[in-house]
Amino acid sequence: MKTLIAILRLYWRHYPGWFLSGIGIGLLAALASIGLMATAGWYLGATAMTGATSVGTTLAFNTIYPGSLIRIAALTRTFGRYGERIVTHDATFRFLARMRLHVFDGISQLSFRRLRDFRSGELLARLTADVDALDGIYLRVILPLFTAILATLGLLVALHGINGPMALAIAIILLATLIVLPWQAARIGVALGRRIAFSAEALRLRYIDLLRGQVELIMAGRLNDQISSIQRAADKIKQLQDQLSLHDLRGRTLISLAGGAALVAALLVGSWAYERGEMSEAVLLLSLLAVVALIELLAPIRRGLLDIGRTLYAGQRILPLIADQAKEDTSDLEDHGAVRLAIERVDFAYSAKAAPVLRDFSLSLRSGEAIGIVGSSGAGKSTLLSLVAGLLDPMTGRIRLDYEDGRMAHLTPRIGLLTQRTELFRQSLAFNLRIADPRADTRALETVMDEAHLTNLLNRLPKRLEQTLGDDGQGLSGGESRRLTLARLLLFKPDLWLLDEATEGLDQVTAHAVLATLRAVTRDKALLFVTHKKAEAALADRLLVLKENEAPVLVARADRDQWQALLSSLR
Repeated sequence: MKTLIAILRLYWRHYPGWFLSGIGIGLLAALASIGLMATAGWYLGATAMTGATSVGTTLAFNTIYPGSLIRIAALTRTFGRYGERIVTHDATFRFLARMRLHVFDGISQLSFRRLRDFRSGELLARLTADVDALDGIYLRVILPLFTAILATLGLLVALHGINGPMALAIAIILLATLIVLPWQAARIGVALGRRIAFSAEALRLRYIDLLRGQVELIMAGRLNDQISSIQRAADKIKQLQDQLSLHDLRGRTLISLAGGAALVAALLVGSWAYERGEMSEAVLLLSLLAVVALIELLAPIRRGLLDIGRTLYAGQRILPLIADQAKEDTSDLEDHGAVRLAIERVDFAYSAKAAPVLRDFSLSLRSGEAIGIVGSSGAGKSTLLSLVAGLLDPMTGRIRLDYEDGRMAHLTPRIGLLTQRTELFRQSLAFNLRIADPRADTRALETVMDEAHLTNLLNRLPKRLEQTLGDDGQGLSGGESRRLTLARLLLFKPDLWLLDEATEGLDQVTAHAVLATLRAVTRDKALLFVTHKKAEAALADRLLVLKENEAPVLVARADRDQWQALLSSLR
C-alpha cells in the first residue's frame, strides 16, 4: 500500500491538472455511452408503442429530440474517447519521460559503493522497463476504476429518480462487483505480476550476459548452458502469462455473470413496476440498456489490477532512487581551508583469491603538498587513486580525508579525480562543464576553458559553449576531450586532486601549458597523481615508487641523488 500511495503522489506531483482532466473526459465519454444506449432504448420502446396506437398519434410522435440526443451522445462518446486517450497518454508519456530523468539523476548521485551492487543491465531495466511499468497505475487502474465508480453512482442516482427498488437491486449487485472482483484481481495480480516482472528481468540479464560474454562462454564450453538458461526463463514467463490470461478469462466470465444478474434484477423489478403502472415500456427499456452499457465499463478494471503486481514491483525498485535524488544538495564549492589525507595500514586485493595489490600501506598528505606515484604497470598506482577516491574499499585499514579546521568536521572535503578515460555526454559544452557547478555562469565557464587552454576550440565552434557534442565527446580530439574534463575539474575546485596521467595524449607545448595551470591551481591544495613523465613528476614534493611484490618507497625532493636517479628513469 505504501508503494501504491508513493506512486500516486508522483503522478499528482507532475501534471495533476492533465490527469484530472483525463478522468473527467473519460467520465464524460462513459456517461455519453450510457446515455446513447439509454436514449436509444427509450426511442425504440416509445416508437414501438406509438406504432401500435392510432395513425394520428404516430404522426404526432416527436422524433427530432430523441434523434438529436442520440447523435449528440454518439458524437460525445466518440470524441470523448479520442480526447481521453490524447490527454491521458500525453500526460503519461510526459510523466514517464520526467521519471526517467529523475531516476537517472538518482543513479548518477549514488555512491560508487552502491553502484557496484548493480549490474549494468539492472540499471538499464530501471530506466526503461520499470519506469514504463508505472503507466499501469493510472491508465489501467485509476482511470477505468474511477470512471466506472463515478458512472455507476451517476446511473444509480438517475435510476433512483425513476424507480427506487430497481436502483437498489442494481446497486447491491454492481457495487458488490466493484468491490469483490477488483479486490480478488489485485490479490492475484500482486503475486503473479511480481513473479512475471522478476522472471522478465532474469531473462533480460541472461540475454545481456550472452551478448557480452559470447567469447568467454564459447571458450569455457558454456554457451549451450547459457542458451538453455535463457529458454528456461522464457518458458517460465510464458507459463506465468498463461496463468494471468486464465485468471483474466475467469474474471471476464464473472463480470459477465454479475452484469447478467444486474440485468435480470432490473428486468424483474422493472416488470413489477410496469405491471403496477409505475413505469412505461420505454422507460423500462431505457433502464435495461443503460445497465448493459454500464457493464462494459467493468471489464478493463480487472485486467488492469491483474497487472498491478508488475507496477508495484517496479515502483519498489525505482522509488529509492528517486528519493535519493530528491534529497537536498547541501554541498558547496567554497574554500573551507586545508585538508589532511591519512591512509592507515591498508590492504587491498581485487578478490579473495587474487594476490594483494597493496599490503600494510600507509601514507599522509596535506594541503600544499604534492605526491607523484611512479612505478611499473600493475603495481597498483591507479588502484591507489581509486581507493582514495572511494571507488574501491580497502580490505583492512582505513582512509580518511578531513578538514584540518575542526569546525568543518560536518563537511566532506571535495575530491576531484581525472582518470585516463574521459566521460562526456551528448550535450552542450556548457552542460558538460556545469556538471561540476550547475550555478556557474558563462563567464566562469569561459574562464576555466581558457585555463584548460581550450580558447581556440571555443572560438572555432559556431555555437561556442552551446555547441552540442557527440556521444562520448565525439567531434573533439582525444587531447581536447581530456582538457575539457580538466576544465570541469577546475570549475569544481577540489580540496584533493587525484590525477592519472594528466597530460597523456597532449603535445609537448600543450602539456607544458597544462602543467603550468595545474601548478598554479594546486599550489595550496593536496595533490596525488600518477605519472610516467619527468615534466609531470616535477610537480611533486615527494615521489612514491610502487613495484610489484616490493615495499613502497617514498623519495623526497631533498634526497637529490635518489630524486635525480628516479627522474632519469622516467620518459
